[in-house]
Amino acid sequence: MRNDIVVATHHKTGTVWMDGVFKAIAGDVGARYVNFRAERGRLKERLHSPFVLFCYDSDFGDHAPLLDRENVRIVHLIRDPRDVVISGMHYHKASRESWLHEPIPGYDNLTYQRALQRMPTKFAQYIFEMENSSAGTLRDMANWRYGRANCFEARYEDLRRDCDLAYWHRIMSFLGLDAAERALGGQRFWQNSLFGGLPRLGNRHVRSGAVAQWRREFTPELAQAFLKRFPGLLQSLGYETNDGWARDLQRREEPSLLSGLRQLALDHWELIAERARLPSKF
Repeated sequence: MRNDIVVATHHKTGTVWMDGVFKAIAGDVGARYVNFRAERGRLKERLHSPFVLFCYDSDFGDHAPLLDRENVRIVHLIRDPRDVVISGMHYHKASRESWLHEPIPGYDNLTYQRALQRMPTKFAQYIFEMENSSAGTLRDMANWRYGRANCFEARYEDLRRDCDLAYWHRIMSFLGLDAAERALGGQRFWQNSLFGGLPRLGNRHVRSGAVAQWRREFTPELAQAFLKRFPGLLQSLGYETNDGWARDLQRREEPSLLSGLRQLALDHWELIAERARLPSKF
């Protein structure tokens, strides 16, 4: 392995996926795999080349200067913030992660999961998620220092659609893996992908993994709530050029309502016509 590798993700952006892939690659090429959060107190003794350093929230704190090392290559992974909210809400509602079951201040000794589950509607649950856990995730995504020459800015959506591994091979080449290492890396990526060797059924961490879930989950009201809380975020991350997507949701719903009313009217007149065709009993 020519370079040391840093993998930086965010919650619900493919973290578990990339953890499995890069942990296996590190083992294949004889590199030390280091979990930043678990070992941040002894990184100096752990980060001896070759290494793969994994950070699940992309917040390196006082250790950020290591990202600028000459022999370090980074892959940073983000996901459409709307899908982060959707995935986060459903995951937090059912996950067994310990922090979800610890009482949170200000919620009458309720745990995060219980507070989320007690929200009366799915809309309210999404709002709760936007204002709590996902708010921190999206803030971290926005605050990442983009534009590093030694960083490949990857998107979950591109990886999720990468059935021919073309995008993945671009990442591996950028990281400096040689031909043999890329071949191994391709196998590991495939084995850990939902479209490859990792079945979704039986994997409790994965609910869907689909791209653009927001198109079927977001209502116009939820879209406006998102824009109010995260103005300009989608544009800054390159997922939208303006807020027209929210207006499109409104326009899509209005024809749907009109269509429903029109169908009710047609059904009504069809019933009248049918009754008119029935023979009289008298």
